[in-house]
Amino acid sequence: MEFLNITAPFPLENGASLAELKIAYTTYGRLSPEQDNVVWICHALTANSEAEEWWPGLAGKGKLLDPEHYFIVCANILGSCYGSTYPRSADPATGQPYGRDFPLITIRDMVRAHQLLQAHLGVERIRLAIGGSMGGQQVLEWAVMDSGLFENICILASNARHSPWGIA
Repeated sequence: MEFLNITAPFPLENGASLAELKIAYTTYGRLSPEQDNVVWICHALTANSEAEEWWPGLAGKGKLLDPEHYFIVCANILGSCYGSTYPRSADPATGQPYGRDFPLITIRDMVRAHQLLQAHLGVERIRLAIGGSMGGQQVLEWAVMDSGLFENICILASNARHSPWGIA
């Protein structure tokens, strides 16, 4: 796992902002000289950036998403407890954890954090973006925000809008 630290304010969709942003991420494989082998995995709510651990049937050596063939990126979502900025992160203004003062995070905010990592990694084109459940929502939102970025998207067990039952 690696970390990207952004020291500039990160504005959120709801009008609030985070003074700093830390994005935990894991990459597998190597980026080809043509940059045509990028697979971006967006994880579900309870997962992390270690895709080979929680998706062993799909990602890993000899699997469909094989790091011998692809440069695989999986970023931990903003607000998750697995390394990215989240409620127990220190608020730079107080030096104390955000706790209940942590701002509301949307799928679009998560995607905008992915875009910062994308720029940091120098990725200009993504061959496949794939995600299940909330990861699928991230892929869908990202494809709407930047449709020309992706060659293919794969959305699994997901939707564009939650029902009241799904929110409960």
